[in-house]
Amino acid sequence: HNHNNNNNNSNNNDNNYDHPLEDALSKLHERLNEENATSDYCTWFLRILTASQLKSHPDRYLPFLSADSTDSSFTSAAAATDRLGNDGTVDLSVFCAREVEPMGKECGMVQVAALAECLGARVVID
Repeated sequence: HNHNNNNNNSNNNDNNYDHPLEDALSKLHERLNEENATSDYCTWFLRILTASQLKSHPDRYLPFLSADSTDSSFTSAAAATDRLGNDGTVDLSVFCAREVEPMGKECGMVQVAALAECLGARVVID
């Protein structure tokens, strides 16, 4: 008899129980979507991880960052001398400093791939 009452009480407690994981995820989601707050620091950190991955594995990413595939403002003729190497390839350090690390810059497929590889995540880009 006591055993059945305990089970019923347990079920009632489960139904009334706050879900701490769901609450924590909801709060985290809110914090990560606040402008000019925690989300900016997280975004900047991910940008730094991306730049570090690109710089650490230049042979992996440089073929995808040819002058033809990057932002036209990055490869404009007037600025080509300090942005492109002697062989016409992108200067990866300059690319990261101007296109990856600053907030407000859009990311391309190369940056997404670099971040995913850095984090060990699988990403499919259609």
